[in-house]
Amino acid sequence: MNNKFLQEELNSLKETNNFRVLKECNSSLINFSSNDYLGLANDKELLNEFYSNYHCKLSSSSSRLIDGSYPEVMELERELEKIYNRAGIVFNSGFDANSSIIETFYNKDTLIISDRLNHASIYDGIVNSGAKLLRYKHLDMENLENLLIKYRDKYEDILVVTETVYSMDGDVADIKKLVELKRKYNFDLMVDEAHSYGVNGYGIAYENNLVQDIDFLVIPLGKGGGSVGSYLLCSQLCKDYIINKNRKFIFTTALPPVNNCWNLFILKKMPEFLEKRERLQELIRYFLSLLKENSIETSSTTHIVSIIIGDNRKIIKIAENLKNKGFLVYGVKEPTVPKGSARFRIGLNPNFSKEDLERFVKELKYEIDSVL
Repeated sequence: MNNKFLQEELNSLKETNNFRVLKECNSSLINFSSNDYLGLANDKELLNEFYSNYHCKLSSSSSRLIDGSYPEVMELERELEKIYNRAGIVFNSGFDANSSIIETFYNKDTLIISDRLNHASIYDGIVNSGAKLLRYKHLDMENLENLLIKYRDKYEDILVVTETVYSMDGDVADIKKLVELKRKYNFDLMVDEAHSYGVNGYGIAYENNLVQDIDFLVIPLGKGGGSVGSYLLCSQLCKDYIINKNRKFIFTTALPPVNNCWNLFILKKMPEFLEKRERLQELIRYFLSLLKENSIETSSTTHIVSIIIGDNRKIIKIAENLKNKGFLVYGVKEPTVPKGSARFRIGLNPNFSKEDLERFVKELKYEIDSVL
């Protein structure tokens, strides 16, 4: 290990305002950076109801293939299959689920066509698979179709990968159009619902009755699910193959029962969160109107609101000033986003008041105009 090289790399990050450090979260601040889109993880009444009905162990102590397939996780998978009418399997994280699918089922003879802005877990899986990669322009179905026309006769095995709601821009893929293209060009389709589960109930694919048309439907739970882990909905054949062939699944200690009891609890109660979802939609409309009134631009249309500031130094300074005024908001800096597009990524949830939003936008506008 070359310590000199490591230090030089870190010094370079500091010079470009890209050096990352871990900071303890201050719970007294109004948090605009959380992914708890429905406020489930911090809902005291919900937590009290859960703990009064469930008494679960804090460790599974084993992988799923030894004794980690405890009754609660098996019940969770049965409930998934009943709701989605597909075989369901639980992964420890969305990252594991995405990368596992691609590296398990696809190889150097596969063409994978990925939305340019798909998550790092998807690209990790593609690298590990050795598949040929093409990227289509973000959300551009015409560009995707042109690639399918050009390459469909050159590959027998083609996978198209998309997310539903995108984390950095808060925009939404046209899943109906993707399914139309799948029927026309006969490719495999993988969809990640990390930022739509909960906000859209059981997800956008479920809402639009498209679950059966999607080969791999991934539902990570660390956002709107208020938890940890991930569901995968697929065919029974693919589920069996994962259990027998996927290294991350086979050699990983299963999530603790307490996590999957909570996941089961939330899954069963999802229809009861309609009021939270409606409140969130109301706040989205109000927040976007406040931004427009204050001439703060965004292309977002969802609960994820992206506000581009520009360079790393400015976004760090604005975040510090907002923290001193009682607001927690983290900047997303280069190179996570393209050069010149450092931004604030706002995550809304139904627990905000309109007064909170008004004060935040007022202070944000002041900082944007004042910090040079």
